[in-house]
Amino acid sequence: MILKVFSVYDSKVEAYMTPFFMHSKGQAIRSFMDTIADSNTQFAKHPEDFTLFLLGDYDDQTGKFVMSATPMSCGTAVELLPK
Repeated sequence: MILKVFSVYDSKVEAYMTPFFMHSKGQAIRSFMDTIADSNTQFAKHPEDFTLFLLGDYDDQTGKFVMSATPMSCGTAVELLPK
């Protein structure tokens, strides 16, 4: 199965967090939105610092990664905060 590889960029640290895998971009955005809605997380406390990025694909049958030339933004925590 091909999984999408995502990471959250922390602009204050100037680094990407540990990557995680999801079936789709929509699933990753929903998970990120759930996290930023939780007031106990650093994402909710400092939403201006975090951006979700799609980095590429991972094939769990072959163990191969196909990474994008440039990470693609899926939205900032500020943009995706629940209204």
